[in-house]
Amino acid sequence: MNPESLFDRWFAAPIAKLHELPSGDGAFAALIVALPLYERAIIGTIKLRGHDSNEDAIKAEVEADLHIDLPVRARFWSVFRNGFMHQAMGLDGHTKWLVSAEFTAIPTLISRSGNDYLCLDPWKFAERTITKFKERPELITASESFPFATILEHNQVA
Repeated sequence: MNPESLFDRWFAAPIAKLHELPSGDGAFAALIVALPLYERAIIGTIKLRGHDSNEDAIKAEVEADLHIDLPVRARFWSVFRNGFMHQAMGLDGHTKWLVSAEFTAIPTLISRSGNDYLCLDPWKFAERTITKFKERPELITASESFPFATILEHNQVA
C-alpha cells in the first residue's frame, strides 16, 4: 500500500470520524493528531528544499506558513504544540487559550479583560494540516528521522 493511502487510513479518515462526534467532542483528539502532522509537514517542507531542519529553520517556517510573528508562534508552540502533545491540554500560563468554531485555522492572539488568549479552531487547523499532505504527498515521506511506516505481513518480517 502506498504512503498516500496509508496516510488517509491512519490520519485523514480518523480525523473525519472524530468530526462525527456530537458537540465537537472530537476536536481535542483531532488537534492532538494534527499537531505532530503539522510539525511533520513543516520539517518535510524544509527538507524538500534541501535545507537542514534545525530549530531555527522550523520556527521560521512555522511563522511563514501561518503568517504569524515570532511572539505568536512562540506562544502557539508552547501552549498548543507542547501542551497538547505532552499533557493533552493547552499549557497554562500568562497566555490563556480558547478553541471555537468562531476562530480560524491560524492561531490568533487577542486580549480581553487584561488577559491574552491564543485562539484556534481545532477542526480548521486539522483540515488545513491534512490538506497540506493531500496537496503535496511527498511531505508524507520527507522525514528522515521519523520514516513513514508501512504494513508488512508477518512472513515479510526478517
